[in-house]
Amino acid sequence: IYQSNRPTQHQLLSTMVKFQFYNWFIAFTSALGGFLFGYEIGIINQVFTMDSFNLFFGLKTYNSNGQLAPTPEEADITGWVTFIFLIGAAAGAAVVSYPADRIGRRWTTQLGGVVFIVGAVFQTASNGIALLYAGRFVAGVGIGVMSTVVPLYISETSATEIRGRLVAIYQLMITIGIFIASCVNSLIIAFYKKDDSEWRLAFGMQLVPAVIMLGALCAIPLSPRWLVSRDRDEDGKKALARLRSLPIDDAKVKDEFDEIKKAIEEEKKVGEAGWLELTKKGIRFRIFLGVMLQFFQQWTGINVILYYGSSLFDALGLQGAGGSVAFVLVNNAINILATLPGLYLIEKFGRRWLMIVGGIGIAISHILVTVFGEVSRVNQPVGWGAIVFIFFFIIFFAFTWGPVVWSYQSEIFPMRIRSKGTSLSTVSNWATNAVVSKVAPLILQSISFYTYLIFGGFGVIMTIFVIVLVPETKGKTLEELDEVFGDKSSKEATELQEVQVDDASKAPVSTTPQASAVSDDGQSDRSSNAQ
Repeated sequence: IYQSNRPTQHQLLSTMVKFQFYNWFIAFTSALGGFLFGYEIGIINQVFTMDSFNLFFGLKTYNSNGQLAPTPEEADITGWVTFIFLIGAAAGAAVVSYPADRIGRRWTTQLGGVVFIVGAVFQTASNGIALLYAGRFVAGVGIGVMSTVVPLYISETSATEIRGRLVAIYQLMITIGIFIASCVNSLIIAFYKKDDSEWRLAFGMQLVPAVIMLGALCAIPLSPRWLVSRDRDEDGKKALARLRSLPIDDAKVKDEFDEIKKAIEEEKKVGEAGWLELTKKGIRFRIFLGVMLQFFQQWTGINVILYYGSSLFDALGLQGAGGSVAFVLVNNAINILATLPGLYLIEKFGRRWLMIVGGIGIAISHILVTVFGEVSRVNQPVGWGAIVFIFFFIIFFAFTWGPVVWSYQSEIFPMRIRSKGTSLSTVSNWATNAVVSKVAPLILQSISFYTYLIFGGFGVIMTIFVIVLVPETKGKTLEELDEVFGDKSSKEATELQEVQVDDASKAPVSTTPQASAVSDDGQSDRSSNAQ
C-alpha cells in the first residue's frame, strides 16, 4: 500500500517539468514590461534619424542649397525628448509602492501598461512638440512603474532555487525589446514612405506588445506573498500551489506557505511600515545597497552606448553605407546573446561573483576603448579595436551587472517594505540614467574618448564596493534574508510578545471580587486591598 501511494518517477518528472515551464512562462509574461522599456529605447534612437520626424518637429530644415541642415534648437529638443522620458520613469518608480501594496503586484503591472499605452498614443498622435513631450513623460511613468514592480512580482512568485534566473529574464526582455525595435525601425526607414506617417508608425508599433502584455497578464496568478500580507490566506495558498504545480494539500506547499505566513506575521508585529522604516537598523544598509548598485549600473556607460552608439561609430571615422545601422544591430544582438549565460551563472556562482567579474571586465574594456579610440585619430583602422572592446563591454555587462542588479534589489528587502525599498532603488536607476544621458554628450564633446576612462574608473570602484560590502543571497529564501542582513526586528518583536504572554500566564490571579474593585476616579479601592 505504501509503495502504491508513492509518486512514480514519471509523475515526479512530469510535475517538475510542468513547474519549471509554468514559472518560466510567468516570468516571461510579466517581463513583457521590460520588453516595452527596451522597445522604447530602440525606437527613439532611430526616430531621430528620420528626416520626416526632424522636419515636423523643427530639428532640421532645408538650407539655401536645398539640403537638410540642423536647426539651432536640434540639440535642445533631442535632449529633452530623452530626458523627459527618464524623468517620467523616475516619477513612476517613486509612486509605485502605493498601488503595489494596495492592489497587488500584477494589477499594478497592468496599470503601468495602461499608462504606457496612453503615452504611446500621445506620441503617435503628436501635432506639436508639447504633445510629444507629454507622451514621452506619460510613457516614462508607465515604464517606471513596470520596471519596479515586475522584478518584485517575479521574485515573490519564484522558487528559491531559480529565483535569480527568473528575475534576470527582465533584463533579457529589455535587450530583446531593443533588438526587435531596431529591426522593425530599420525596415520602416528602408522601405516605408518618407512622410509624417513614417515616424507615427514607429511610435504606434509600441502599442502591439503593450496590448499583448495586458492580455497575457490576466493568465498569471497574483503574488501569494502579497495575498497573505492582505490576510487572504486561502487565496495565497491556492496561488502558491498553482505556481508550484502541486496539489494544495501537498506537504511542500504547506511548508512554504507556513514559512511565508510566519514571516509576514512577525513583520506585522513590528507595525505598519512607513517611509521612516527605511532608515531603521537592518533596513537602511539594504536601501544603501539597492540605491548604490543601481547607481553604479548606470555609470557603467551602458545607456551611453545604447543611446549614442551610432555616433561613436561615426566618430571613429568608420562611416559607410549602413555602417552605423549595422553596428547598432550587431551591438543589440550581442546584448541579447550575452545575457543568456547570466540566467545560468547567477544561480551557479551567485550574485557577488558575477558582479565582481563583470566590474573587472567592464573596467578593462573601457580602458582599451579609450586607448584604441585615441590611437585611431592618427591611424584610422585601429578604430576597429575600439569597436571590438565596445562589444566586449556589452558582453561583460549583459551577463553580470545588467540582470544581477535587478535580481539583487528585488530579493533583499523584507515584505513589509519590499515595494518601498524596490521603488527607491529603481528611482536611483532612472535618476542616474537621466543625469548620465544628459551630461555624457557634453563630456564626449569635451574630452572625446577619454570619457570611457570615467566609465572604466567606475568599473574599478564598483568592483571594490561589491567585494567589501555586498553579501551573497544565492540559495536563500526571501524570508531567510533578514538573517543575512542582521535584521532581527521581526524576530525580536515576536519573542517580546511571547515573553509578555508567558509573564501574563504566570501572574497571580486574585479570586476576591473586592480586590479588583475600582472606584469612580479609576483608583483601586484601598479598603478592598487592605482586606
